[in-house]
Amino acid sequence: MSITQADSKSSLPNLSRPILRAVSQRRRPADDASSGATTIDKAAFLHKFTESALQQVKEGNHEKYSELVKVFLYSQCDAEQSPEQYVSSVTQWISAVSANVSALDVSYRELLNAILYSDWITAPDDQFVHRYSTLVLQIVSAHPAWVSQTMTALVRWFAYGVKPADVAMARAVHNRLHSLLEQVYRAIPTCGASLVAAIADAHPFRDAKTNVQVLFLQNALRTLDYAVVLRRDVLYTVLNRIIQVDVEVQIEVEDLRPDNEEASSINGYALEEGIFEFEKDDESDEDEDEEDDSDSDSGSDSSGFSPSSNLGEITFNAEQVVAKLDAIMSTLFGWLEKQTEPNTASSEVSEATSQLFLLFLDIFNSLVLPTFKSRYTQFFVFYLCSKDSGFADYFLGTMVGTIGDPSHSTSSGQVPIVARVAAASYLSSFVARARYLKGEGVRKVMGGLVQWAGSYIEWQEKLQRDAEEELKRRQPHPWARTYAQAATSSLNPAGGPRSNSSPTLAADFERHAAFYAVTQAIIYMFCFRWRDMAEAPGGGPVIESELENLQWCAEVEGIQRIVFSKLNPLRGCSSQIANEFARVASQTSFMFCHTVLQQNRRTSNESKEQSDSEVPSIGNQIRTELETFFPFDPMLLPISRQYIDGIYLRWQEVGEELSSSSEEDEDYDNDEDNANIAHQMVAMSISPARPLSVLHSHVLKSS
Repeated sequence: MSITQADSKSSLPNLSRPILRAVSQRRRPADDASSGATTIDKAAFLHKFTESALQQVKEGNHEKYSELVKVFLYSQCDAEQSPEQYVSSVTQWISAVSANVSALDVSYRELLNAILYSDWITAPDDQFVHRYSTLVLQIVSAHPAWVSQTMTALVRWFAYGVKPADVAMARAVHNRLHSLLEQVYRAIPTCGASLVAAIADAHPFRDAKTNVQVLFLQNALRTLDYAVVLRRDVLYTVLNRIIQVDVEVQIEVEDLRPDNEEASSINGYALEEGIFEFEKDDESDEDEDEEDDSDSDSGSDSSGFSPSSNLGEITFNAEQVVAKLDAIMSTLFGWLEKQTEPNTASSEVSEATSQLFLLFLDIFNSLVLPTFKSRYTQFFVFYLCSKDSGFADYFLGTMVGTIGDPSHSTSSGQVPIVARVAAASYLSSFVARARYLKGEGVRKVMGGLVQWAGSYIEWQEKLQRDAEEELKRRQPHPWARTYAQAATSSLNPAGGPRSNSSPTLAADFERHAAFYAVTQAIIYMFCFRWRDMAEAPGGGPVIESELENLQWCAEVEGIQRIVFSKLNPLRGCSSQIANEFARVASQTSFMFCHTVLQQNRRTSNESKEQSDSEVPSIGNQIRTELETFFPFDPMLLPISRQYIDGIYLRWQEVGEELSSSSEEDEDYDNDEDNANIAHQMVAMSISPARPLSVLHSHVLKSS
């Protein structure tokens, strides 16, 4: 029932009528019987009644106290009284309770819950709401023990919404809500932890409707306007819920999106309005079947799509998950856009923007980086890095630091190997896709990774020499067999041995996973950004129609040594990436390595029969992630991509002239080259492998 719909048949609560009748019988003499005197007399009586009711509770008498509790009980859907009647009756009691607020300890839990959980915030009278808010503020100021309960009662209104005709009231409710929250926060600064806990507890589950998710997110972010110190905790909670929805997206968005869908809305929700109607609870409603999102707790594939499905079998659940993710992500993108608006008086980014970037990077490292199945959540960091060149450098430096020292990449007690693999994937995908990353930055990253891989090879060669000397003296060095395995051509990429005496790639890949991840990063970046590392003969930019005798920067000189090393990185990397690298390197006359790929294919075919019967190892699982995880592959969410398209670098074939940003964006949806490269460059395909934390625990046990 709308709060504006008054029930003409409703009457005052049963309690207020007999009490006020008693008050009217205690009128003053005729000479003092003015309306003002009567009001004062009523107020005094209500104060006394409240004080007596609270005192009698301690004496074991709850009769008056129960009547007092009933005064404040109110729901906007209650048919017994209209909002106007509720305001009229409760207004007379607010000052009475305020006068006794110091006595409201835990003994009066029922009364306090009635005050806090009443639908008072929806009342049409602003003056009444102000007085009621003052009462709530007085309660938490006098009794901090009630702060947690107060926050819980207030945060439940974050997802309050009404029909489009009542948009003004919904906005009024949210304005009143945040006004009171801000007052409580300023009066009791220590209430921040309670506010964060209330937001986390009340946050809609991932199967909640899109409109509820968006409304709650909007109001959760609004608290950061006055509670800045809570930014990390609130944003961590928000991103944690977003990533829970994100990992459910197991299908390409472009396969779900209707041709006539407009980017300004998702499933009928006008996102820019920020106001949504509460979904109906009536299970018999015909719309319920269409709007049902309860897709997260099912034991079946939450996306409603299996590898054997065709487009005709895609269920509506997949569309709901994608639409929901797009809606909540675009809401957060919009908030970030406002928070990072440039200072017109200075070209430098503000301190607040720098702090926000560092905060998101911290959350990324702790939440997003360990999640291989995250598909779009990481684009928040991608977006923030575009705000300043220093942000991109800092992000890249963080990923390089996570990869670590090549001479310690296999040591236990260091950064988990799965985290190193993920960092290499993020590093390469970021460099490949960030349009705002200039050539100098690309070359710097390339040079650092090439140097890392070269140092790793030198370290392994030294270990081999030391092992050979040790073999001559006593017994095999523990590293001798490891490097020998990698050098043999009988390695099996699926984890099975070629013969009883041949080693398996599973053990080798677990040992050298960081090296293969870094090598894949190198060749992946080369495929996308080779133009930034080459010059035309005689200097100057590359001319796509003249690719002979190109001059290459010093940072790529070590790639040939890496590719032809005994560790055979083209075999440890994704076959699609290796094939594409061989093609691009050949077309640009950088190097020719097709013979290595042919030899690897022959070896793989020979060992395929044995590998099919082998139990998959943890090394193979990590390798599967390496082959399928490219975290900044195209953003396809129809609304959220608007924040990314202008800063995103699309794939361009060798020989294809670079197009301008506007032309590229205009033709993107119908770009056949992008469709081709989705297959050639393994556009992100999420595998059902276990989370990084689980992989890490197995690696530690096996090491």
